[in-house]
Amino acid sequence: MRSVARLLSRAGFLCDAISSDRRLARAGVMQRVFPFEPAPRWIEAALEWQSRTGGLVVPCDDDLVRQVRDAAIDDATKCRLLPITGPEHLGHVGSKVGLARALAKAGVAAPRFAVVEATAALVPACDELGYPLVVKVDESGGGQGVFPCGSRAEAETLAAQSLRLPLLVQELIDGDLFDLSGFFRGGRPVHFVHNEYLKTVGSRFGVSILRRYTRLSAVVREVFEDLGHFGEALGLDGFVNVSALRQRGGGRLLFIEADLRPNVWVEASRLFGDDPAPAIRTAIEEGRVLAWPPPRERGPPTIDLAYPFRMGAFELLTNRHGVWQTLGEHDPVDVIRYLGGPAWRSFQRLGRRFRRG
Repeated sequence: MRSVARLLSRAGFLCDAISSDRRLARAGVMQRVFPFEPAPRWIEAALEWQSRTGGLVVPCDDDLVRQVRDAAIDDATKCRLLPITGPEHLGHVGSKVGLARALAKAGVAAPRFAVVEATAALVPACDELGYPLVVKVDESGGGQGVFPCGSRAEAETLAAQSLRLPLLVQELIDGDLFDLSGFFRGGRPVHFVHNEYLKTVGSRFGVSILRRYTRLSAVVREVFEDLGHFGEALGLDGFVNVSALRQRGGGRLLFIEADLRPNVWVEASRLFGDDPAPAIRTAIEEGRVLAWPPPRERGPPTIDLAYPFRMGAFELLTNRHGVWQTLGEHDPVDVIRYLGGPAWRSFQRLGRRFRRG
């Protein structure tokens, strides 16, 4: 939330927050921090704030997005709190199945898929689509609820687990995972990033630690056009977390994710001179969106950036992946707390292994 507030503050806007984290009030980027209360009370508070100020509401968590989607309010009112242009796009909100159907209907490039509504239909659906593939729980995030499936035996094992329905069965693309997240206005990208996942937590489908950014001036025109088609198909209108796969050896990007929220990397590109703030400001004030070709930028075409709060203490202390260059973007109190908590415990475990060895 602080990253989003810093970004919007640089764009010239004043920010309030609804949060259970009292530290936000001391972060220096929030005017006011209102206490978080469970839905529907936080939704009512956000709508009241939006009616009074006319401002932009940014849900920063998948669960909050789904709470708005499922709220007992009319569809047009829901769209005041979500980054979509209208009720006709609610079908893909917080739903992998809804996203796959929306992309297929619009002809957006995406992996082949099948939807499973009953456990008994899982194995036949996998057989028909062909192996290898992935089975995804409809509502999940951070790599949770995503299961690689390479054979009929593995499909049968998944069927025996009674996973929460419906399920999305999708062809497994042997390729590289990219983040194309950005800010959209009226379905068109205002600013986006282009980075490749180089290292993740736990599995290929886990959250990322290290990413390789490509400057927009070095990104081919086809990516701009595909992202524009993607945004229009989904009616995107605000911060959106976008993921796509490219088959090894080249080929077209296949879109697989559109979470209606920003991610923790939302302002990282400013570290190499590509600050989204000016583009967001002109989009909101003047309606301007991203045009081809983008401005030429100085410096190398790619840069690697690491996220410190997913690294171990030893990695942080030894500047693994050049992580020190990112520390200035974070509250020093957060870094100290992390070093004294999860990262420090991992450092202690490493020390015990050395002593045993």
